[in-house]
Amino acid sequence: MIVKELSKPSSILKLEALMRRISADHAKYTEMKEDLRKRQAGYNGERAISYYLDFLSVKDYFVFHDLRLPSGPRYFQIDYLVLTRRLAFILECKNFYGTLLLEDSFNQLIRTANDKEEGFQNPLVQARWHQQQLSTFLSNHGYSQIPIDYLVAFSSPSTILKSNSRNPSILKKIVHGYYLLERLNEIERVYKDDVIDRKGMRKLCKLLLKSHVPGDQDILLKYGVAKSEVITGVQCPNCLSFGMVRLRRKWFCEKCECFDRDSHIDAVKDYFLLLNSTMSNKQFREFTHLSSVDMASKLLMRMNLPSSGANKGRVYHPQ
Repeated sequence: MIVKELSKPSSILKLEALMRRISADHAKYTEMKEDLRKRQAGYNGERAISYYLDFLSVKDYFVFHDLRLPSGPRYFQIDYLVLTRRLAFILECKNFYGTLLLEDSFNQLIRTANDKEEGFQNPLVQARWHQQQLSTFLSNHGYSQIPIDYLVAFSSPSTILKSNSRNPSILKKIVHGYYLLERLNEIERVYKDDVIDRKGMRKLCKLLLKSHVPGDQDILLKYGVAKSEVITGVQCPNCLSFGMVRLRRKWFCEKCECFDRDSHIDAVKDYFLLLNSTMSNKQFREFTHLSSVDMASKLLMRMNLPSSGANKGRVYHPQ
């Protein structure tokens, strides 16, 4: 059963929105582009792993994607958590190309690709850290009886995996995505007894969903972008230029003469991603270059956004 579904992370949505609405000549544009590429690769890897997890029994397995839980004043984030009545699995998903060497002496992952060698954090260390954090979280909520195991899954079947470790137990913690379900079954056979019943499982699932805190990084602050640098206006879906005007109940692009009824919806989404978690009628008009208060009110109401306040004090919230 998929309890928390796979969805595009807000970090990617915010980067995509920011890159739409700043100049390609911006000093941080190249850095943003590379960061987006890496984040998109990671997301694609998680999507690939999700394909295999969809084959798990909906009655016996409870799957959470991208779970971010509190750990004291901070948080820890798990790519996939798979719960059964016998144990909990932590799955760390990696999407690398080339040849990977898990170097045992310095706990490092070394990638060789295109005649270039790069070093990365050992994903097994990361998985063990998340195992410790999850163990503390479960113990603090009365679930200390649930054993926790972990795997590092590499999504691309073309990735060549190597290791200089002589510890067979460590090597069994690393798997290609296509072999994931078989390895999960091997591990689960070690844990023969149920440690939680169905009622307890339902309560635990509710606890995890309630405890999840989505990441909400200020993307402008991260890259040092001033609000004044964000391009406002409604973007044309045809030529991608900004500055569509409202004519005859539709948005009109003066550059390519394209008409579109709902182009303001994407502008509102960009506003929420980049600038503020609330939007007033005035802020909507300023961002979309719309002059009519009544028209702005009608467009906002048609979007069925959550709102608070009344009359001139009404503000809208993202869905």
